[in-house]
Amino acid sequence: MCHVKLEKIKVVLNDQVVLDEVDISINKGDRLVLLGPSGCGKTTLLRLIAGFCAPRQGRVLIDGRPVSESGRIIVPPEDRGIGFVFQDLALWPHLSVYGNLEFCLKARGVPGPERARRIGELLDMTDLKGLEKRRPSTLSGGQQQRVALARALVARPGLVLMDEPLSSLDWELRDKLCERIVSLQGRLGFTLVYVTHDKEETRRLATRVALMTGGRLECIGLTSDFLK
Repeated sequence: MCHVKLEKIKVVLNDQVVLDEVDISINKGDRLVLLGPSGCGKTTLLRLIAGFCAPRQGRVLIDGRPVSESGRIIVPPEDRGIGFVFQDLALWPHLSVYGNLEFCLKARGVPGPERARRIGELLDMTDLKGLEKRRPSTLSGGQQQRVALARALVARPGLVLMDEPLSSLDWELRDKLCERIVSLQGRLGFTLVYVTHDKEETRRLATRVALMTGGRLECIGLTSDFLK
């Protein structure tokens, strides 16, 4: 599990301040939900942690190590040990379910037998056994979500970032996938930062909630403090 700290963060995109004076500490094992309306800076904050952009000022630390600071990306995304589930899932359409998971491990130099073991483990955990040879376009929405989740976890990251991954699903399926995410975190042990504007997802997932508006962090606290 990873500890993440953002100090005095300011992000400017296209001459617009997107994040302004954001300070936040994300504890090891947290399931922190970034909650707020569209355009408030949630996704930018997630991309900042991932290393897809750098702050104009301030710094990002992972386990006490600066990874971005004052316009510089010190540690690139591929070296941060992070799993990411994008809103549009971004599955590779030309690869099978197995291939989507294997690609991540090949890129990290994981040997063949260990790749097979880890992929088998995640296929079991996400109920994807039997779908290994299928391509994403042949799967249901819920199955695609589980492939994206398995791909994010197969490299055993200490930190997982999720950007509204369930927004396109009906509530019954979202509810089941929320349960699965919580279960997987308990089994695999990772810190989770999850972006949503949905209070029910927040209720099911979060141990802590960070409320954002207009590029600022308004407040942060236990889920019970926000959703009574």
